[in-house]
Order: sequence, then structure tokens, then C-alpha cells
Amino acid sequence: MIKLEIRSGTQVITKICNNCKCHIEDLTVEDIMIKKTSDIIVKDKDGNEITRSELPDSLVNCECEDC
Repeated sequence: MIKLEIRSGTQVITKICNNCKCHIEDLTVEDIMIKKTSDIIVKDKDGNEITRSELPDSLVNCECEDC
């Protein structure tokens, strides 16, 4: 699961376990960016075009080592 927190104007994106809700890893916007329309060119910080249209399964079904 992906968790977004905004505190005092600071955005924090984290990957958390779907079962116990513990923190697994910090993410960036690029990690969760998907392209839904063909009209927009979406690029990562290195200038590479992002073409995925769905989140990878590793972000949708997250489990920590204990679960």
C-alpha cells in the first residue's frame, strides 16, 4: 500500500505493509507515477519517459518480512 502524508507543507510518500501497516520503504513521486493518457509526456528526473499505465504489483500488494 502507498501512504501519502502532508505535514506543514512537506510531502512524504511511503510503502507500507498491507497487513500490519509498518513502514517498508520511502518512495518518490517517480516511483508511483503512471501515464493514463497519450497526450501528456511524463518524464522522470533523468529525462526518461514514463510509460507504465498501472502501478507495479510490488506497490499494490506490499508485505513486510514479518507478514
